[in-house]
Amino acid sequence: MDIKLFTSALSRQKNWKEAAKEVATKVKKDLNGSSCDLGVFFVSEGFRDFDPQVFSKFMTDLLPYRVLLGCNSSGVIANHTEVEMEPAVSMLAMHVPGVKLFPFALSADQTASLEKGQDLLKLLDIYPTDRPKFICLADPMTADMIKLVQAFNDGYRGLPLVGGLVSGGITGAANWLCLNGRVHMDGAVGVAMTGDIEFETIVSQGCRPIGKPYVMTRVEGNILYEIAGRPALIVIRDLIEELSQKDRALAEHSLSVGIAMNEKQEEFKCGDFLIRNIMGFDPDTGALIVGADLHVGQTLQFQLRDAETSQEDLRNLLERVGEHVDGPCGALLVSSCGRGKNFYGQPDHDATTIQNVRGPMPLGGFFANGEIGPIGRKNYIHGYTSSLVIFR
Repeated sequence: MDIKLFTSALSRQKNWKEAAKEVATKVKKDLNGSSCDLGVFFVSEGFRDFDPQVFSKFMTDLLPYRVLLGCNSSGVIANHTEVEMEPAVSMLAMHVPGVKLFPFALSADQTASLEKGQDLLKLLDIYPTDRPKFICLADPMTADMIKLVQAFNDGYRGLPLVGGLVSGGITGAANWLCLNGRVHMDGAVGVAMTGDIEFETIVSQGCRPIGKPYVMTRVEGNILYEIAGRPALIVIRDLIEELSQKDRALAEHSLSVGIAMNEKQEEFKCGDFLIRNIMGFDPDTGALIVGADLHVGQTLQFQLRDAETSQEDLRNLLERVGEHVDGPCGALLVSSCGRGKNFYGQPDHDATTIQNVRGPMPLGGFFANGEIGPIGRKNYIHGYTSSLVIFR
């Protein structure tokens, strides 16, 4: 079997040049003369006098590579550490000689032009029969992520797409993406991997169901008018009145919709739902606006998100991931900007939990403005989740 090696690095140097040098030096030392076949880096928007064009050229000069991609963010992750809203650079690097890598960049116009999976196949020129697995970083302001993810699901059915949406804009900076030294200010970049590589993925949604399951009886697109024959807002009002005082307060800012993943189930529990945000409501019609295309007959159950549930959900999912096989592995963590220390009340929560349950292993990642990952055999864009892929 081909030798595989994974390593990760973090620098909290205040000067971006020193941070880049520190990260590249550690990666090269850990790879010990082996090539950096794939490097994925993340740069927080805390540096002064920073230019992504200059940084990207500087990084590519420091580290020989086959494929190098990255982006800016509000915070970065490496190993046990999560750095939020402070200067830092992180990287996950791989030596995977038995893996073919196919880098790609899609402009905003190209993502908007996607109507079916075949359109994406033509752009990427990668055959589904090769069973590719994808890492993708995208700008949420310009890339049409709904079309892009739908095209991946259609064209590469059942194959994993992991990554996230750039979060540099949260700090007031312009979002940027980098692929092989070239900076892109819109669209998406990524890499397809084929050959001797496995992805083990989990998406921790961190929600618990409240009330009981209902059937959607009147919908239009993403507008939910009626639940079990009653206006959606009336159903929510009655549900909230039955909650404890603590959950009632939580529902004011953490109420979501859970759409059942398997309609054949007789009972539903935490983890059986695709969680979608409530985007708004119409008091005149009693309708909810939900972040998903809805269909009459689907089962839903309202959900609450809190730190305790999120902690338990992540741990449970990690324990279900297959036991480590012999040989090295590494991991990429894309965590929502809505998680982190403000949510948990302590720093480094998700990274530390992953290492405690499934580590030690090299881990890199960032805080995203939307997370990409599969649930079941279909890929989705998520919010308030942690999307993790373990490479082996």
